[in-house]
Amino acid sequence: MSWPQQIVMHEIDFLSVENEAGSKSGDAIALRFWSDALGRMAVVVIDAGFRDTGHRVVDHIRDRYKTSRVDLAISTHPDGDHLNGLQTVVESLYVSELFIHRPREHGLDVRDYPNLEAIDALLAAATLHGTTITEPFAGESRFSGLLTVLGPSRASYEQLLADSLAETTGAAGLAAPSASRLTAGRLMYKAVALLERALATFPFETLGEDGVTSARNNTSVVTLVRPGQERWLLTGDAGIPAVHAALDHYERMHGAINASPFDFVQVPHHGSRRNVSPSLLNRWLGPRDSGYTSLAAYVSSAKADPKHPSPKVTNAFGRRGAVVLATEGINIWRHRGTPERPDYGPIPPIGPLVEDDV
Repeated sequence: MSWPQQIVMHEIDFLSVENEAGSKSGDAIALRFWSDALGRMAVVVIDAGFRDTGHRVVDHIRDRYKTSRVDLAISTHPDGDHLNGLQTVVESLYVSELFIHRPREHGLDVRDYPNLEAIDALLAAATLHGTTITEPFAGESRFSGLLTVLGPSRASYEQLLADSLAETTGAAGLAAPSASRLTAGRLMYKAVALLERALATFPFETLGEDGVTSARNNTSVVTLVRPGQERWLLTGDAGIPAVHAALDHYERMHGAINASPFDFVQVPHHGSRRNVSPSLLNRWLGPRDSGYTSLAAYVSSAKADPKHPSPKVTNAFGRRGAVVLATEGINIWRHRGTPERPDYGPIPPIGPLVEDDV
């Protein structure tokens, strides 16, 4: 079957996001694709990084997409490196709809919920500017099914919200990372690691099945986008159980993953080893050395981030046929059918790396 040219027009941008020190990663994603329902390109923003990142997202939409309209903005979860820039997006552009979870609406005492003030400010800005606000639970769909939320479900979110509040008050959760891992020497080591840790072939897999991330990260909205004949999975900071639940929903919609594999995926949580496992990747991408397809896997990571991406994770994706790319101080653009950008050029993928990270 031949497809009209406009049907296959799409592009996605991963903007480089890092804090002022350059040591913490964040997410800011812009994408657009042809929508028959709209009769034009739909524009979507998924997270907008730190507060200062929001202006860059706004400029990118105006300069690259030649519009001031965003049809849908998605806040995957309320961490400041994902959510805070969205207020600027809502205040500066015409945003038709905002997908965001509303912790105050679920019958719990959320006064101590981290970043609650920024959540409230974003919701207030959206209300002031006439933006429709929707809580994104599994099954929510837009653009005649071209974009679908695969997780979390409402029940899962409410349980994870309760668990997150317990973590915040110290009743449960993960121990904080050792401060010694954030030394200047470690930062400098990471800055050159992708060059100096290269290997000719992938080493034996050391990624374990014991990865555990926070309940808050597991509330991340997992989004399926189907531009043209492609399938993209965007994961925020979702962890192992959250991605499994999203894949369950995907298989209910499209059948077995090996029969309907993904073309492009976001590596969760900036490439953290806590968010994926070999068994999850075997299901998601295919077994080691026998991946379902040669797909692109993108990582949003700051160049001097001491932990992200983990070589254990980038290697694990690579072993299963993925071409892994990381922002690491540059914007990454994937497109089909849209105008070329003379100021953009090819970037080398992340190849096999030494797996001695912790």
